[in-house]
Amino acid sequence: MALSQQEQQAFLSAIERVKQDNQTLLENSKQHPIWPLQVIPRLHGALDLIATQAVTYPAVACASGCNHCCHLTVEINSAEASFIVYRWIAERRELAALRHVCQAYMDASREHVGLPCPLLQDQLCSIYAYRPAVCRKAHSLDQSACAGRAPHIPQQLERLLKSEAWIEGVTRALDGFQTQQRQPLPQALLQVLDALERQQSEQQA
Repeated sequence: MALSQQEQQAFLSAIERVKQDNQTLLENSKQHPIWPLQVIPRLHGALDLIATQAVTYPAVACASGCNHCCHLTVEINSAEASFIVYRWIAERRELAALRHVCQAYMDASREHVGLPCPLLQDQLCSIYAYRPAVCRKAHSLDQSACAGRAPHIPQQLERLLKSEAWIEGVTRALDGFQTQQRQPLPQALLQVLDALERQQSEQQA
């Protein structure tokens, strides 16, 4: 659905507001050891709030156990990948297990497409509490469209635009502090794990 000129301008203004707000947060928290990651839970909270405030009609068809979108390629930036690994460690989960599922996915994806997300376990997201922003944004008004891999999934326009403004605004804010290359989720997580191993090796040397 094409946006009117007024809607387009409002969307761009929302992106700029989010960017400026989060740039200020990043500037004021540089001394914190994980300062780039502080905007990620803030982004996630905003997206969750948008989801609860969205219009109630037409109703969202997504439900627990419905995971058609978990078979699509999800791309995340380095800050969000680092945040996922940070939360994984905080929950005392084995990094070796995370590396294993991500590497197995990367190996299998060379020959197959449409593989389920490596973090999907027993038809449920194993990192649901800190799942990526793009996953939080995703929603559908028609499960059959998702099941049939329809090229267009009906969504609530208001929720979509507000979510996109937050994601793009935070991305632009982070771009001012570090490179934010977007990569498939398992590849991005493996890079963070590799960096952690190098850091640990240097500390032990």
